[in-house]
Amino acid sequence: MSKEINLIDIAKLQKWYIDIFEQEDSDYPDYRVIGQKNRHIQRILNKITPDKEEQRKIWDIIIHESWNFEDRTFKPICDGIRALGYKIISKETQENVK
Repeated sequence: MSKEINLIDIAKLQKWYIDIFEQEDSDYPDYRVIGQKNRHIQRILNKITPDKEEQRKIWDIIIHESWNFEDRTFKPICDGIRALGYKIISKETQENVK
């Protein structure tokens, strides 16, 4: 089985991470929102792989590379995930396969 991740899933995970960070950084964080975002994150990670250690590695890459101010694109995140042996699939790639 090949290891694949949709680029849109990477974008969602990164957005939810930043949303949680902003919520926790506020004076009065809404933990209902934080919990909901964490459930979304876990659902996507479970879709990618059932291996908890692999999920943790993917999540660590997203957390650390979100703060890469030299390259503010998704390239550092994608490079880190590719280093784990995953293939990044974009919508254009999926359309070409069909």
